[in-house]
Amino acid sequence: MNGPIHQLAQQLVTLCRDWKFLEAQSTLLHEEAVNIEADGRITRGQAAIMAKEKAFLENIETIHLLEISDPVVADGFFAVQFHSELTIKGMTERRSRNEIIVYEVQDNKIIREQFFYRF
Repeated sequence: MNGPIHQLAQQLVTLCRDWKFLEAQSTLLHEEAVNIEADGRITRGQAAIMAKEKAFLENIETIHLLEISDPVVADGFFAVQFHSELTIKGMTERRSRNEIIVYEVQDNKIIREQFFYRF
């Protein structure tokens, strides 16, 4: 249980728990990575995924809660549960999201991330 995918998965979780999402993406995503949102929107390429993440992070006013599970790893994939409560700029109510993200690993980089949550 200590192979390269386990190490990559744990590195992602550690960076995200420290709110270092952009650092995680710059170091762990494959340059041709694909991001698939729960509503079906697809973002292609590390640079585009990072631009989307940066815009999202800049839109957060207050972080009330961030809980990230330990990764579950299986043959080329790993999954992590993210539970967050955020206040977005211009909104008065917290936004709560409990999601599962499934990552596919290729050449020791994340080639695909897919988000599952109700919206």
